[in-house]
Amino acid sequence: MKKMSLKAKMLLCILPVMAVAMVVLTYVAAQELSTNLQEANTDAMFQNVTANATGVDSKLEVIRTTAVNLSEMVSTSYKFVDTDNYKGTFTKVINDNDSILGAGVWFEPNVYKADEKYVGPYWYKDGGAVVETWDYSNAEYDYLNQEYYTNAKALSQGQAVITDPYYDPTSGMIMSSCSAPIYDGSTYVGCVTVDMELTNVAELVSNIKVGTTGRAILLSSDGTYIYTDDNAKIQNGVKMQEDEDANIAAKGAEILANSSESPSMGVMVVNGKEVLVTYRDIPKVNWKLIIAMELAEIEEPVNNATRALIFIAAAALIIGAVIILAFVMSIAKSINSVKQFASVLASGDFTVEKINNKRGDELGAMSESLNNMFENNKDVIQKISDGSVKVSETSNGLASMAGELSSQFTSIQGNISGVNDAMMSSGAATEQVNASVEEVNASVHQLAAETEKTSADAADIKARAQEIEKESRQAHDYAISIAEQRESDLEEANEKAKVVDQIGTLADTIAEIADQINLLSLNASIEAARAGDAGKGFAVVASEINKLASSTSEAVEQIRETIDGVQEAFGTLSSSSGELLGFIKETVTPDYDKFVGLAKQYGDDAGHFGDSSENIAQMVENIRASMEEVSKAIQNIAESTQDTADLSSQVNDSVMAAADVVSNVNEMTNKQEAVAGTLEEIVGKFKLK
Repeated sequence: MKKMSLKAKMLLCILPVMAVAMVVLTYVAAQELSTNLQEANTDAMFQNVTANATGVDSKLEVIRTTAVNLSEMVSTSYKFVDTDNYKGTFTKVINDNDSILGAGVWFEPNVYKADEKYVGPYWYKDGGAVVETWDYSNAEYDYLNQEYYTNAKALSQGQAVITDPYYDPTSGMIMSSCSAPIYDGSTYVGCVTVDMELTNVAELVSNIKVGTTGRAILLSSDGTYIYTDDNAKIQNGVKMQEDEDANIAAKGAEILANSSESPSMGVMVVNGKEVLVTYRDIPKVNWKLIIAMELAEIEEPVNNATRALIFIAAAALIIGAVIILAFVMSIAKSINSVKQFASVLASGDFTVEKINNKRGDELGAMSESLNNMFENNKDVIQKISDGSVKVSETSNGLASMAGELSSQFTSIQGNISGVNDAMMSSGAATEQVNASVEEVNASVHQLAAETEKTSADAADIKARAQEIEKESRQAHDYAISIAEQRESDLEEANEKAKVVDQIGTLADTIAEIADQINLLSLNASIEAARAGDAGKGFAVVASEINKLASSTSEAVEQIRETIDGVQEAFGTLSSSSGELLGFIKETVTPDYDKFVGLAKQYGDDAGHFGDSSENIAQMVENIRASMEEVSKAIQNIAESTQDTADLSSQVNDSVMAAADVVSNVNEMTNKQEAVAGTLEEIVGKFKLK
C-alpha cells in the first residue's frame, strides 16, 4: 500500500464507497417508492369505492324519496279521494323515471273500504303505456304478508326501505322494491311500493375500472351477486360466500361479516393470482360494493422503477469512476510539477522559471504560494547580496561620524547647564503669579455664596405666588361651579313651572265640562217637567247636578286666579335669579380672572428673578472653575520648570553616556565589516542570474 501511487490509492478509496452508496440508495429508493405507490393505490381504491358507493346510494335515494312523497300524498287524501284519482300521479312518476317499472298503493284491511280486506291498485309499464291492475288485491297473493309490506309496517312516517334485489328471468333484469308506510296520525293504514330495475345501478358498477385489471362487484345484503363480470352467477342467484372457488367464498364470508360504511381492504387468490380487494357497504341497504385488482399490476411500477434505479446506479458508478480517474490524473500531474520545481529550488538554483499555474483549487493555491515563496526568497537573497556590499561601505562612514559626534556632545553639555539656570529663575516668577490667583479665587467664592442666597429667596417668592394663584383658581372655579349649578336649577324650575300652565289647561277643560253638565241638568229639568209627577225625582237630581256644575265653575275660577298669582311670583323669582347669575358671570368671574392673572404674573416675575440669580450663580461657578484651572496650570508650570531642571541634569548625564556609546559603535563597525564578508561568501552559493 505504501508503494502504490496516489492515483491508485484514491481510486481504491473512492470507488468502493461510491458502489456501497449506490446500492444503499437504490434499495432505500425502491422501498420508499414501493411504500408510496402502495399508499397511493390504497387511497385511490378507498376513494374510488367510497365515491361509487355514494353514486349507487344517490340513485337509490331518488327511489326512496319518490316512495316517501307518494305515501305522504296518499296519507292526506285517502279518506276523500277515489283510487282513480291516484292513477294520474302514479303514471307521471312511472313515466318520469326510466328505472321505475311500477308502483302501487296497499291499504290495511277494511281501512279504505269498510267491507273490503284487500285494496291494492297497482300501475306498471306495458310497452309505451302505464296500465292499472287489481290482480294483487286478493287472498291468493295476500300482499299483507309480502316482504315489502311487512318491511314498511316496521317503519316510521317519512322512511322508506328497499328489498334485496332479485333476478327476473322473464325480463332479464335485476329488480327490487321500495316501500314507504302510510300513516293517519299515529295509525298505520298501509304502504306505497315503487318497483325498480337496477340496470342503471349495474351499469354504474360495470363502468368502475381501476387500472387494467381492477373491476367492481355489487352484492346484496345476503351476499347474492347483483353485478359481476360472470353474468351466469347473476342469473342463477349465486351468493359470493357459496362460490365454487373456495378462496372467493372465504373472502365473501369475511366481507359479509364485516359490515361497515368505512372502506376495508384484504387480499384473496383468484386463478393462482393475488388480488387486492377493497369493499364497503352501500348506506341504508347494506349492499356490498367491492373493487378487486391484481397485486401484480400494483407492484409492476415498483419493479420497473427498481430496475431503472439499478441501471442508473450502475451507469452512475461507471461514469463516476471515469470522472474520478480523470480528476486524479489531473491532480497527479499538478503535484509532479510542484515536486520538480521544489527539487530545483532545493539545489539553490533560482534561475528556473515559475510554475505555469492555471488551477483554481487547493493545488492551484499551493502552486501559487510556491511561486510567491520563490519570488520572495530570490528577492531576499538578492537584497542580502547587495546589502553586504553596502554594509562594508557604510562601516567606514560610521567610524568617521562617531568621532565627530563625540566633539558635538561636549558642546551640548555646556548649553544644557545654561538652560538649567534659566529654569530656576522661571520657577520664582511662577510662585508670585500663583499667590495672586489664590486671592481672586477667594473673592469668587464669596460672590457665589451671595448668589445662592438670592436664588433661595427668589424660590420662596415663587412658591408663595404659586400658592396664591392656586387658591385664587380654586375660588374662581368654585364661583363658576355655583353659578352653573344655580343656572341649571333655574332652568329646571322653569321647566317645572310649565306644570302650572298645564293645570290652567286642565282648569279650562273642567270649566267646559261644568258648562256641559249645567246644560245637561237644564235639559234634564225640562224633560222632568214634561214627565210631570213621574219626573219629580229626576228633577231633584237635575237640580243637584246644576248646583254641582255651578260649584265646579266657581272652583275653576279660583284655580285660575291662584295660577295667575303663582306664575307672577315665579316670574319675579326667575328674573331676580337671572340678575344674580348675570352679576356672578359678568362681574365676579372677571374679577377672579384678573386676580388669578396677577398671581400668575407675580409667580412668573419671581421665577424670572430666580432664573437670573441661577444664571449669575452659574457664571460665578464658571469663573471659580476657571480660576482653579489657572491655579492648577500655574502649579503645573512650576512643577514642569522643576522637572525641566531635573531633566537637564539627566540629559547631561545621557550625553556623557552617548559619548561612550559612540565609542562602542566605532568598535562594532569593525565587526560589521567582518560579517559583510561572511554574507558575500554565503550568497555566492545561490544562482541568481
